[in-house]
Amino acid sequence: MKRIALALACLASPAAAEIPPWAGYWAADPAWCANTQGEVPEAPIYLADTEFLGYENGCDIISAEPHPSGSAWSVTMSCTGEGESYEQNVLLMLTGDDRLYWWDEGYMVERVRCR
Repeated sequence: MKRIALALACLASPAAAEIPPWAGYWAADPAWCANTQGEVPEAPIYLADTEFLGYENGCDIISAEPHPSGSAWSVTMSCTGEGESYEQNVLLMLTGDDRLYWWDEGYMVERVRCR
């Protein structure tokens, strides 16, 4: 009986959320990695499985749909910044050398992973 209760408890507990490979701190210039995120414009951004934090804006990640390549995601976010609320759709692409390419409204920004 104890084994059944234990098995049911394990089934009922939520699985740990998988951390996406793009999660972490990213900067347009490697020297910016030394700056504290959110304090100056020349600082890294932060991406997690559920949020994005920039210099003057932050977003809740609504969805992140992987592309068949396995190294790109279409991400939909609900954002606020400078008194505005908006939805943002971006394409994230990772490369093997820890570079993140962020496509947004026709513009691309290359970032490096902060260590």
